[in-house]
Amino acid sequence: MAKRENLPFQVYGIDILVRLLTEAPAGFKLHCPKGSPIRYGMVVARGDGFDEGANGFREMPAVNSVVAFEESAEDVEGHYFYHQEQEYRILRLDAVILSYPSE
Repeated sequence: MAKRENLPFQVYGIDILVRLLTEAPAGFKLHCPKGSPIRYGMVVARGDGFDEGANGFREMPAVNSVVAFEESAEDVEGHYFYHQEQEYRILRLDAVILSYPSE
């Protein structure tokens, strides 16, 4: 089972906090037909799923699930920071292509 991270961060709304993975998880690799790079991250925190624009709640990826998102070669997707030599991204739910359990 994936280890739960105790980070001093809270995420709000339809944003998720992911710890970037250096490569695709074993046994899985997503390909973009346009050739854009696909990045992977482990969800370590998530907002409550309330989408102000739609005035309703949206389904959010579970904590400890793996998410895949597209990232162009020119632009970094989401806000990013480093904590204890690990890269983290704050992504909007709309950036996530898919999520799946880490096990």
